[in-house]
This record gives sequence, C-alpha cells and structure tokens, in this order.
Amino acid sequence: MNREDVSAYANHALTVLREAVSEAIERKRRLGQYWVVWDGEKPVEVYPENAVDRPAAE
Repeated sequence: MNREDVSAYANHALTVLREAVSEAIERKRRLGQYWVVWDGEKPVEVYPENAVDRPAAE
C-alpha cells in the first residue's frame, strides 16, 4: 500500500465511522434515550427531548 492508498482507506474508514455514529445517535433519538459525548474536558449526557446537556455521572 502506498501513501495515497492509505489516505483513501483512512478517508473511507472515517466516512463509514461517521455514518455509523450518526445512525446510532438517530436510533437513540427515536427511542428517547440519551447518549454521551466528549466536550473537550469531560463526558456529557445529551438528551434528545429537550437538549439539556448534563455532566455524565462519575
């Protein structure tokens, strides 16, 4: 594999991962479940119904 192949492979992998996460979040949103994201400092719970973000339990 040359550098261009690796870059194309990495870009494809990133695209597939983004699609999978998007589908998982949409499924949680439809089910009314929360999900956890990283805000740069700590994990934060995201709630679909009112979009209230709270620090995740430690």
